Amino acid sequence: MFTFACITLSILASRGDIATSYWSFDEIENGVIEESIMGLDAQVHGAELQQGALHGGLFFDGEDDYAAIESMGLAAKTIGSLAEGTISTWFRFDHSPESMDIETIFYLGAMQDFSSYGTSANCYELEIGHFSAQRRLYWTNISTQEETTAIPLCWSTTDHLQVGQWYHIVSTTSSMGTHIYLNNVELFDPGNCTWQFGDETMRRFLGDVLQQEAVWFGKGLWNNEEQFFEGVIDEFTIWNRALTPEEVTTEYERVASVGALTIHEDIPYEIQITADSLVLHGALDNIVKIKWQIAGGAWSSQPNISLESTWDLTIVEPVPAGRHEIRVVGQNAANRTFADTRILIQPDLDADGTIDVHDLLLMIGAWGECDCIEDLTGDGRVSIADILLLISAWG
Repeated sequence: MFTFACITLSILASRGDIATSYWSFDEIENGVIEESIMGLDAQVHGAELQQGALHGGLFFDGEDDYAAIESMGLAAKTIGSLAEGTISTWFRFDHSPESMDIETIFYLGAMQDFSSYGTSANCYELEIGHFSAQRRLYWTNISTQEETTAIPLCWSTTDHLQVGQWYHIVSTTSSMGTHIYLNNVELFDPGNCTWQFGDETMRRFLGDVLQQEAVWFGKGLWNNEEQFFEGVIDEFTIWNRALTPEEVTTEYERVASVGALTIHEDIPYEIQITADSLVLHGALDNIVKIKWQIAGGAWSSQPNISLESTWDLTIVEPVPAGRHEIRVVGQNAANRTFADTRILIQPDLDADGTIDVHDLLLMIGAWGECDCIEDLTGDGRVSIADILLLISAWG
């Protein structure tokens, strides 16, 4: 028990020692996502696990998927009572909102009531999109009292975000006001942060929500109806105070620094091309995209949504004649890269699909010191060693 307690305290200390709630979204057990600090577990409705910003993330299909906190009584006493604090999450949205359409990431508020704007009557809502088709990120506090709708605070990114790209958002609230960080860069009004209501001196947080009936991930109220998120939400954390800029960086790097990709050791360093396709495989950790490049040419890529620790590629693009490097790169949610390489040897010098006497004659014609494609061994000259490589692939 003592060992477990020490481990738990160590983890909390690494999160700033004051995290109030933390959803890693790494596992779904019996239909529930565990909240590891306060027990604010979330019931999962349709959403599924896939590769997230840090290992597991929760994928929502945009149709009816969401996750909901099971105990609203506990939620109201903990996160719902906070007059100040910090909210941090990673997300990737896969659908560009249309007019009167939003992609809700997080919602605390009324379960069914709507305001005169068609928004929730009372809530804090983090979403992509707003009253017109757009891809800005919004954080809005809506309050309705005696049929009068007020919006004490609403900020958005000035720039549109990109569909299919990962982002890390942090919003802090204290007596010093509100500070917003996107991908570890603070957003300042008016260059990259727009205040529709209120300003950076405002102090509004979850405790200001009047009707605390639901906490949802991937679901919100907008345009007099429920709206659902399409994409992945991961690493959602709430603190009971405003993080400093240095702590925001630490939280960003906790995720951004993690990743690995290697080509398996059973793949030889030098690969002689003898077929129309090349199969590679290896190990990875926390990679959302795999890219590859042959001979410094154009990059090809494919997303990785699997939580498996291995990868494999079947590469069908032609390999140019000669000796070239293939570079395989794993990219994590913060666009950090982790790479491994191999050497490809293509002995079909005239690119006619057959290795024959014509290729041999080309090699003989380049005999001697040579910085050329006929130098298959890469030793700076064409010699008998290159002929032996060519003959081994004859046909």
